[in-house]
Amino acid sequence: MVVNDEMHALFREEVMENLAELDGALLELERNPQAMDVVDRIFRAVHTLKGACDMFGLTPVVRLAHDLESLFDQVRTGWRRVGKELLDAAFAAKDRFAAMLADGGGGAVDDPVLLDRLQELLRGADLPETPGRAVAAPAEDAGPDGPGGPDGETPLASPAMATGEIRSWRIRLAPSDPGHLAKADPLALLDELRAMGELTVRCDLSAVPELAALAPQDCLLRFEAVLAADVVTVPDGNALRDVFFFLENPGDVVIEPWEGPLGQTPPAFPPSAVSAAPTRAPGGTPRPAATPDPPAPPAMAAPRAAAPAAVVAEGPGAAPNKPQPAKKEAMQSLRVDAGKLDDLVNLVGELVIAQARLTQLASGLAHPALTSVAEEIERLSNELRDNTLGIRMLPIGTTFSRFRRLVRDLSSEMRKSIELVTEGGETELDKTVIEQLNDPLVHLLRNSIDHGIEPPAERLAAGKPEAGTIVLSAEHAGGEVVLSIIDDGRGMDPERIRAKAEEKGLIPADARLTESEIYNLVFLPGFSTAEKITNVSGRGVGMDVVKRSMDALRGKIDIQSAPGKGSRITIKLPLTLAIIDGLQIKAGDDQYIIPLSLVEECVELPREGDQVSGRGRTIHLRGEIVPYIRLREAFELAGDPPSIEQVVVTRFEGERAGIAVDQVMGQQQTVIKSLGSYIGSVAGISGATINGDGTMSLILDVPTLVAAVRRAAA
Repeated sequence: MVVNDEMHALFREEVMENLAELDGALLELERNPQAMDVVDRIFRAVHTLKGACDMFGLTPVVRLAHDLESLFDQVRTGWRRVGKELLDAAFAAKDRFAAMLADGGGGAVDDPVLLDRLQELLRGADLPETPGRAVAAPAEDAGPDGPGGPDGETPLASPAMATGEIRSWRIRLAPSDPGHLAKADPLALLDELRAMGELTVRCDLSAVPELAALAPQDCLLRFEAVLAADVVTVPDGNALRDVFFFLENPGDVVIEPWEGPLGQTPPAFPPSAVSAAPTRAPGGTPRPAATPDPPAPPAMAAPRAAAPAAVVAEGPGAAPNKPQPAKKEAMQSLRVDAGKLDDLVNLVGELVIAQARLTQLASGLAHPALTSVAEEIERLSNELRDNTLGIRMLPIGTTFSRFRRLVRDLSSEMRKSIELVTEGGETELDKTVIEQLNDPLVHLLRNSIDHGIEPPAERLAAGKPEAGTIVLSAEHAGGEVVLSIIDDGRGMDPERIRAKAEEKGLIPADARLTESEIYNLVFLPGFSTAEKITNVSGRGVGMDVVKRSMDALRGKIDIQSAPGKGSRITIKLPLTLAIIDGLQIKAGDDQYIIPLSLVEECVELPREGDQVSGRGRTIHLRGEIVPYIRLREAFELAGDPPSIEQVVVTRFEGERAGIAVDQVMGQQQTVIKSLGSYIGSVAGISGATINGDGTMSLILDVPTLVAAVRRAAA
């Protein structure tokens, strides 16, 4: 098969999805070993992985996948129970798959130790007390050496082979997609069928043209086969459909029960039995011919005892069956390279800037027709922006699911019993934010597992359950997403943290710090309270990475803890890093943007209405006292304020705070630009944007700005 870069990229994406599905299903099976539907998911994921890697010639992956598939086939048929040994081997195989396929499979080599481990499991029976599947009773007649063979050993024959139950299936295959031979080999599919049982094949050459008209990459052969296989290997038509999973046109294969004698050569093709061969347009362009409906299945004689109750078939004329809804749903989605989405967002950002310029120009000229067009362009650009950003929004649960394996492995390594509970996985966040969240959350979870959750004996002595709990949750709060990592462990000791920071010279001994500021010392580079260095902690770099990542995402992180009860780490992140709705304001000669999601209302503030109390500046707003700050004073702007100022009332973190400005200029779409590494992080400023007239406005980080002014006043 000729493999190009596009096919290789698609292969890697499909493989990574299968590995993620396999990892999640194994974790689910570990929690519920009796869930046979999960076993089926694992079997199908491994089978699909094996088929995809076989098409690309990755023999070491195929060999490992085959052994793992055989193990779970024993579980499906009731000859093996789900236990720790099986799950540990399966997790090791999944990790080996990921390692072999990390670079696309180019360096895949066998792992003899893991292969021997799987083979040893396959050779040994592990019969459950209550099988999950119907298992045939062992033969009652015993040989001279006792039941089942020498030394009384029972052979691991499949239940179907023990009863001799064989079914026959008729398969018609006629690839219709142009250039099929450049993408796949139909003989490889027949070989896979042959491995399932006794196969008889007829090949129809009637569609092959003269040599001069032959297109070498088109498959003009049509195959009709009869397969006789035991009901364990092929329990139903779905097992055969898995063989043809990667066919471009599902209608190219028809599968139905066969009631003829075993081993009989299948009858000749009826004219409309399968899809017609591909044809080519006069210019040589491939054009698939119309696919006629498959004929009705042949009349069945007296039904066999084990014959399926319904015909299993695929094709345009086939009756709908269970897999159909999933296929329809898959056809409604489209894979798009992430780089193209990033380019689209950048272009929308430039369009928003141009639209702001048009609106400002129309306002200055006061031309009715131009103003009408500017308003229409603004409406359309708003809708385009929302739809474009909506495409980039992903549920954060896709990230949460990765951490179950991390918690499982680390808790097992440290001999702790820990349960990870996830909440709010449906909460959506910008793709760029999600991609940068993985490392910080990994460090925080590792910290909770190592430092937070106590060993089982210590928990029992403290009157706690033996198993610790870590809750990972997400929720929307205004224009932000709030992530929480909560554990019921030993909590943090502020005195110990302070003493360690003084010992390492990170703070002076006479520093006056609040409890919150003491907890924030754990984010300093080089800080660690671990007594010894392990492969999990002790080097003082993990929490430093978390803080730098949060700064890069314009997020905020806060720690709350109670010694002996546990800790809560709260992360607040913007929904998107690209475009927001903002309120444009002016103070002095400079313009600023306040995120509109934080704004509640704007009120006038006459000069005589200014009140200063022990708590700072306040205004009375409908019977409520609201504190506020002056932007002029916060940024030390020159000049006198106007006689009537405007107070923008905002709400964040459950409280209200006002910002007094000279003028409220109006709402505008804001394309967020970073301040750059040269300027770095500035307290109270989260970024900048370009106005319609080409000037620049700074975007205010309202919570940080208000907190900084209050600290300075105190």
